[in-house]
Amino acid sequence: MKKILDKRNMSEQDWQDYRSHQKGIGGSEVAAILGVQPSYAKSKFVLWLEKTGQKTPEKVDNEYVKWGNILEPVIRKQFSIDTGLKVFQNNFVLQHDQYDWMIANIDGEVLDPSRNGRGVLEIKTTSEWNKKEWDGDHVPLAYMAQVQHYLAVTGYEYAYIAVLIGGNKLKHWVIDRNDQVIEQIIEAEKEFMYMVENDIAPAIGGGQAESDYLASAYPTGLDEELSMPEPTEKLAKEYNELQQKTKEIDLRMKEIKNRIRLEAGSIGRLKGHTLMINMPTVSKTLFDSKAFAKDHEDLYNQYKTKTSTYRDFKIKILEG
Repeated sequence: MKKILDKRNMSEQDWQDYRSHQKGIGGSEVAAILGVQPSYAKSKFVLWLEKTGQKTPEKVDNEYVKWGNILEPVIRKQFSIDTGLKVFQNNFVLQHDQYDWMIANIDGEVLDPSRNGRGVLEIKTTSEWNKKEWDGDHVPLAYMAQVQHYLAVTGYEYAYIAVLIGGNKLKHWVIDRNDQVIEQIIEAEKEFMYMVENDIAPAIGGGQAESDYLASAYPTGLDEELSMPEPTEKLAKEYNELQQKTKEIDLRMKEIKNRIRLEAGSIGRLKGHTLMINMPTVSKTLFDSKAFAKDHEDLYNQYKTKTSTYRDFKIKILEG
């Protein structure tokens, strides 16, 4: 591995600027390329837009990131206490010896006497809401991909990943280098970089990141008509069929729910051999915005949010 940047004298703004202009592939971007990221996260298509300069990367600046940075040295120290292992901070951006687009920004290194040489230490923080993702003996796929990417860059044989859940529960796992997985990651990244360098867009997906991009890139439409290519028409027909099936599925789900409710009557919980159904009483307070606007028009206009512009999507079946 090569050390290509010393971060010790960089400000947070300098680091964010560097990351936004980084053309290589970092560990946090591998999941998008492999398609194993959560649906709300950055997609392969959006990552391609950023790498080709067609979209400015969003600045990673929120409370989660802030407290993650604050807690990182604390977690690093506590991990060392819990495991009895020596931990070292790594202050450099690293690069693969052969593939210069493979970049690593690791949280630390660990020395396990029972293993060969040093290993990677990856540190995560997450909320209590996400604790189920970290149940059992595995870590989420997105982070497994990230760690294997780091092992590829460093050449190390193992990694530890430590996660602080809900601010009060620290768990850790050891992950061995998997050369078969690393080979697949390298091939996927190599293909992605070829697409970046040759301006070949990956297929767009259905995640929130793609929807947000399209909404910002094309907020309004032109009152013009364009002849529809046959592949697009096939997609539109498929969409229309799925829409009808969705309505049928939704109706069936409501029917099943009502039949179970009728069977239960006023009972709030049903327990079977393999599952349990809870039907607690929920009270909701609703706000009648129409009545409020009618009775207090000036106050309503003062506090209503700005009008948003977006492009709707409707399909009309033509006769003949």
